[in-house]
Amino acid sequence: MEGTANVPSRLQIIRSAATPSAGTSVRNCEAMLSVLNGKVQLLLDHLQSLEDRIQNIEAGPVSAEIGGVPDVISAGAVRIDHAARRVFVGKREVPLSPTEYRLIYHLAVNSGKVVLHRDLLRRAFSSGEANPGNLKVYIGRLRAKLNQGHEAKCDLRAVRGVGYRLSA
Repeated sequence: MEGTANVPSRLQIIRSAATPSAGTSVRNCEAMLSVLNGKVQLLLDHLQSLEDRIQNIEAGPVSAEIGGVPDVISAGAVRIDHAARRVFVGKREVPLSPTEYRLIYHLAVNSGKVVLHRDLLRRAFSSGEANPGNLKVYIGRLRAKLNQGHEAKCDLRAVRGVGYRLSA
């Protein structure tokens, strides 16, 4: 197991406890607790990652997870025909990749609200590509495509450290 070289063996602990120096024993215990605390944190992070993957799998496709949403969604200058999977800004159609479409769809369904980074990662990306760096790149591409050559501009804003909001 990696990182176990720094963990004192049981024999070392017994020897240090048998010595008259109480300060050494306290330091050894603190060192062990620090190492264990790090291991527990790694396990918790791994469990969270697994939980996120499971939720991604259970969520399924975006269209199946949102019930009762109309076929045409409008959010400011953006209009989405969900049945045809087409996106318009003003009167002009904007061609989007599947990931960009899932992003704008989820943002439009929650128009005016801040959508957390975590929620966008779950709903728009497969588990292998879901990371904050990819999200930032896709949002940048999405903004460029939505605002390119259109009279009407899409108001897609970052809420620093939280997520993104598509204004209605």
